Amino acid sequence: MAAELSGSSGKVLSAAQTFPAGPPGLWRRIVLWPGPGWIGGALEDDVHRFYLRFDHDGTRITGARAAALRHPWSACTGAAPHIAGELSGALLADVAARDPALHCTHLYDLAVVLAAHAHDTSASRFDRRVADRVDQRTTAVLTENDAEVLHWQLDGTLIVGTGQDLRALSRWKLDLPLHEAECATMLRRAVFVSGARQFNPPPGEHTAADGPSREGVCYNYQSPRNQTSTRTADWRFDFSVSDTEPLAGFDGEAVFAAMAAQD
Repeated sequence: MAAELSGSSGKVLSAAQTFPAGPPGLWRRIVLWPGPGWIGGALEDDVHRFYLRFDHDGTRITGARAAALRHPWSACTGAAPHIAGELSGALLADVAARDPALHCTHLYDLAVVLAAHAHDTSASRFDRRVADRVDQRTTAVLTENDAEVLHWQLDGTLIVGTGQDLRALSRWKLDLPLHEAECATMLRRAVFVSGARQFNPPPGEHTAADGPSREGVCYNYQSPRNQTSTRTADWRFDFSVSDTEPLAGFDGEAVFAAMAAQD
């Protein structure tokens, strides 16, 4: 007979149900595509698809271009030229020190990863999968080029068996090897983004309806744009239960060449 545990809601769960592995769940992918003197990155998940390209001289970003192809709010389109303008001329080493609240959270995350990998010589792919929660429990996995790097079982924000809380990652990741700390940061973001799957807002929802607690948390929620931003159409897609993968068929060479050719 399968073992049983009592969940946080009092519901009795079988051992197999305690930490769901999905699908369904969030599937978030980043592809990095380096070239001589430049690096491009693409990100896609249920509610986002962004591209970002840095040209650099090895130390400084000499040019940046960004594109917002799918996003949940109408103001998000402005986040692409905003981050490109802000980072053009910046030192690669300084990108991670910028204030993320002034940018699209996801473009900013992508920018930090691009800066860290600016000297890579081959393409790479990071996949994060986070199962839909059962009584606040989930399983989160990060793979790099199909090799598993991190596998977390989470109860709320606690990584079971480690005593580590995702809310304190900025502190305890300092004790990790640099690459593992980077992967932990990427997987934590996917865990938090996965919460969007639990909501089904009305099509005409207005940013201001989220209340003052959200004001200033990212580019979309900065005043005054938070007063006019609304939900975009066709902003959500569930990759976990479809035959399509995030960034399926993505041709980085062509995409980033086209970005470089933009006026």
